[in-house]
Amino acid sequence: MMVGTDSARGGSSVMDQRALARVASTGLWALLLLLSAVGPASADPRAYPPPAALSLPQSADICRTDLLKTARASTWVRLEHRDRTYSKIVSELTIRVTGTWPLARDLLLGEDSDRYIRAMSCLTRREPGQQRHWREHRSGTPKVTSTADGSVRVVDRTYSWVDIHGDDIHVGIWRIRAGAELWTIRLSLPAALAGARWDEIMVDPGGRGAEAARPLPDSGRGATALIWRPAALKESTRKAPEGKARVPDSGGATTSGGTKASSPPSVTVSLRPSWQRSWAAQTHRNTVVSLDRAGTLAPTVVTAILLVYVCVLYRKRPAVPGPVRARTLRNLSVWAMALVVLNVLNVINGLLGQYDVAELTQHAEILFSSVVALMAAGVLLVVAGPPRRILVAAAALAVPPVVVAVGTDPFGLRIPSHGTYEASVTAQTALSIASACLMALIALGLTAAAWRLASDGGLLPPSRKFPGNNRILRLRVAGPIILVWTIVVAVFFGLVQERNWQRAVWLSDRTHPAFGMAHRNEFVWETMRALSHGQTWLLSSTWLLSAVAILSVLRTWHSPSAVSPFEDRVDRLLLLVFFAHVVTTFSGYYLGSSVLSVLWQPVLLLSLYWTVHPFIRRSVLDQPLERSGRPLADFLDSASRNRLLKKSRAYRETHAVLRRLDQGMFGDVPPKRGDLERKLRKLHNWPTPAGPDRLPSRMSVVDGALALGPRDDWWANGSRCAMLALAPSVPASLLMTWAWTVKGEAWQSTLLYPFGVPGILTNFTYWMATWLGAAFVMGVLWRHLPGRRGAAKAIPVTAAFTLLSAVDALMYQFTDEGAANLPLEVSAMLFVLTVTAIAMDFDTFRGERRYWQSRLGLLLSIYQMRYYSLQVAYLIAQVIAMIAIWEFFTEPDVVLNFDKLK
Repeated sequence: MMVGTDSARGGSSVMDQRALARVASTGLWALLLLLSAVGPASADPRAYPPPAALSLPQSADICRTDLLKTARASTWVRLEHRDRTYSKIVSELTIRVTGTWPLARDLLLGEDSDRYIRAMSCLTRREPGQQRHWREHRSGTPKVTSTADGSVRVVDRTYSWVDIHGDDIHVGIWRIRAGAELWTIRLSLPAALAGARWDEIMVDPGGRGAEAARPLPDSGRGATALIWRPAALKESTRKAPEGKARVPDSGGATTSGGTKASSPPSVTVSLRPSWQRSWAAQTHRNTVVSLDRAGTLAPTVVTAILLVYVCVLYRKRPAVPGPVRARTLRNLSVWAMALVVLNVLNVINGLLGQYDVAELTQHAEILFSSVVALMAAGVLLVVAGPPRRILVAAAALAVPPVVVAVGTDPFGLRIPSHGTYEASVTAQTALSIASACLMALIALGLTAAAWRLASDGGLLPPSRKFPGNNRILRLRVAGPIILVWTIVVAVFFGLVQERNWQRAVWLSDRTHPAFGMAHRNEFVWETMRALSHGQTWLLSSTWLLSAVAILSVLRTWHSPSAVSPFEDRVDRLLLLVFFAHVVTTFSGYYLGSSVLSVLWQPVLLLSLYWTVHPFIRRSVLDQPLERSGRPLADFLDSASRNRLLKKSRAYRETHAVLRRLDQGMFGDVPPKRGDLERKLRKLHNWPTPAGPDRLPSRMSVVDGALALGPRDDWWANGSRCAMLALAPSVPASLLMTWAWTVKGEAWQSTLLYPFGVPGILTNFTYWMATWLGAAFVMGVLWRHLPGRRGAAKAIPVTAAFTLLSAVDALMYQFTDEGAANLPLEVSAMLFVLTVTAIAMDFDTFRGERRYWQSRLGLLLSIYQMRYYSLQVAYLIAQVIAMIAIWEFFTEPDVVLNFDKLK
């Protein structure tokens, strides 16, 4: 969100002050109108009384249970453990009710009808009333069909995930509870269906099968499924001779011979899951959460220590740094410390919500969350050191959350210790505006900090209106953009929470006053949680600011005479940190926890070194000259590029003449081959301070020109390479954004997470930064990378990325989690870098573009390729593409990240 216009440095203008007033007033009124009208979802026992207290007073037989004895029902539940972080639970309930049941025709009405809700709740809930199943999901409403005999058939399919420990997970008429060692699956029949005819009850625990079952099953199916048939048991009981009837183990359905069987058995199945699924289900326990937060913080501390160490090494250089270099080093060291502080605040924020410190009341949680968010914004503003107008805007945004946090009573945000709490419209509006202002404040801090880091490092283009001056962050431009962004995020937040609320209460009685009260209370509670969740979501993008700070130092401290950053140990270390921090997608997040992420930091730092440094001797510029035996790179200066480009053109033209001569395409006086060959030999002459020398015999002058790249030093090559990567990065980013946020079960995660829909944009930004960062690394290492053509130079950087993906895949194999997107990531990386490398080769000879009818003709001339070679390469590319697409679409879906879900 770095926005700016051309302007000279100076104080705030009258226009900025008016813009600040307009932005502030417009923002408050827009948020007041938009946010007070939305109401989201989640449940917390402190926000309002439990569901039982809100239930309607029901009559003794509102569901007409006596007329459901002729209904026929069956149900099954299945656990899916493989290729996912959390075990998935899928259940289905099939009911066939006769037309004699008074509520049968109500099932044919719309799902919003009160009569439909009452009838469906009789069949799928223990009793009608106010019930909220937050973890129950369904891809659609139950399928209802009417038959010719007047019966109505209902098929209700639901699913969920075992992602919480010690609580019941409601999935249809089943309850699953994950213990420390054993999981329990329990059938919880609706009271109205207790007397129905149950044809089949099936439990498939998957994995290793069931540890125990009560009562014992009647039969099995497949490797792990257990089946009970209560209806068949009743029939056999009626037909059995006196005293010969079967007696069940427990909760049975038979008595002595010939007597009527009782209700269906209370089926309970215990299973012992694999250690991977068991650990993942316990990631919400306090101890595991603490370890996860520590695992998240540790890599940040390691990165900060490395950045500070780099600053110390730069300061030890003998040359006195100029003001620009001093500023970038100061910014990097300050940002390293700020990065740790921001992550500590995030950890405190997460632990506050997890431990529910000292059973905090609602107003106390608002206060603590606001304080943490304000501290985070303050840290960002310290890094930014913004002008007065930005500080005034930040102070204006901080006023609403401070007022709401300090004075909760006037806004009706304090829950009384006795009695029932009902959130007012004032409470909803006040908390909505406070949360939105905090989001905007942190966004402004991030923007200002990023602008400062980029501006001091010369990463922003200079002002066109005022040459010689840097661009400055203009509030009249950045303010409205942040305002619009905040409103969009807030609206999507409200819509997602409202969707979650409707999903959880879809069978609750909407006519009771308690329903509306609970809805308003829920909105207040979720908006309060947005104070902390929004901060965590926003601060997850701090790695982008780290990238800006690192690039600023590399730009200002690089040596124009160096072949690549690998020549200097400080530049090399900083580049390795950049690659590990920006380019790699390796997170160390397994089984819902980051506890082991710090152990992988050495691999992240050394992966690029391992795939590039051993092969530097094979690079073109490192080849020895024929006479002196010294590398060609030792005799390159600012004029070397132009000399090699002229020689390369003569070399290609001479070879073209030789090809025409071989094909007999000349007239009566063809050129002499000897003269042409002598001309080619002369092109290999190369001047050195010690006297004339010759280029290495294993390379041509075209190879030398391509090895230098299109620019004069490694920083310029890296910048140009990143610019050329913009075009191929867009489709690659769209593909990966679809794979991680839309494809398969990932779309459920996107819609469940309050910031999931805006997160699609941040995910796209993440992948764009990944590809552009990789292209920058390839560009700065261009002269040290092996290979004579750009496509070959893309391989070492891709290999470093692939190495980390292979480690990731091995870990996912060990933890039995899905790794479907890893091959796609590697393929996309190779695609982006290959296309960019070819563009770099073309850009090297951009001065000859005017002499060719098309870019393809110039490219073929550079590569000296014939049509047969193009056809073969094209066929190979098709085969590789087909294999990659086949492997991708046959992989299982991606795994949800339930850390962000309710």
